[in-house]
Amino acid sequence: MITQSFYNYLQFEKRYSLLTIQYYQKDLAQFALFLESIQKQFFTASVRDVRMWLASLSKEHAPSSINRKMSSLKSFYKFALKNNLCESNPAKGISSLKKPQRNPQFVAQPELLDLLNQFPDSDDYIMARDILIVELLYATGMRRAELLQLKDIDFDETSKSVKVLGKGKKERKIPLQNLFFTKLNSYIEKRNKAFEMERFETLFVNTKGKPLAPKLVYNIVHKVLAHCWSVDKKSPHVLRHSFATHLLNQGADLNAIKELLGHSSLAATQVYTHNSIERLKEVHKQAHPKA
Repeated sequence: MITQSFYNYLQFEKRYSLLTIQYYQKDLAQFALFLESIQKQFFTASVRDVRMWLASLSKEHAPSSINRKMSSLKSFYKFALKNNLCESNPAKGISSLKKPQRNPQFVAQPELLDLLNQFPDSDDYIMARDILIVELLYATGMRRAELLQLKDIDFDETSKSVKVLGKGKKERKIPLQNLFFTKLNSYIEKRNKAFEMERFETLFVNTKGKPLAPKLVYNIVHKVLAHCWSVDKKSPHVLRHSFATHLLNQGADLNAIKELLGHSSLAATQVYTHNSIERLKEVHKQAHPKA
């Protein structure tokens, strides 16, 4: 099947994560359904058909979501053209939609620290897991997909760090505090007691001892951040934004934050400077006699 060869290319040559490939599959399947509705197929689609599809998406999807779908389509046709599967690329030349500039949302530092300090010690495996997930996301700024791939052996108590496999299969090490390893070891002990298993595929597992689903991690974080009033969004990525913004506000070097987040370019990290500038404006307004 043509699309399967494309997915194999993404997995084995581009080395994309399975989650990213699932997004590609979803996007292409959606386009295929649209083409079917107008009695077309992938390799008989025209530029006009692609534009019609994009117009239909604009009623229910945000510009960022549409741009991702467009990126999936362009990648597919570029692959097809390179492998002589089609004669033209109907997605070529179609520009991405402009997205409204939004500063990343983050939880106010005092509020988040106060929340984390309220977490109780628990003998319950599930509660210990959920607390550790939230603390790890904030302590490292890692992505949800990166957290889901973590294994016990990725943590090095000697160097006080965790090895993370990021986008493009790029590895990075993120430092952790001593106290975190105390909580990590406690969680692992509770998890091991809860299941009669010699080994686990991942550090965090569900009630059946299997790897967690992305949606469950979202629900865990959302439930915890429901107590925070300084932020509207309550997702794992908000903890990543909070990690970066709090570091910047405390004077951390932007290049160091870039490395910790696993960004490929400094431009992706610079978005957090907007939050820092807004904070400085507020401090100036409150403290300066001429403000």
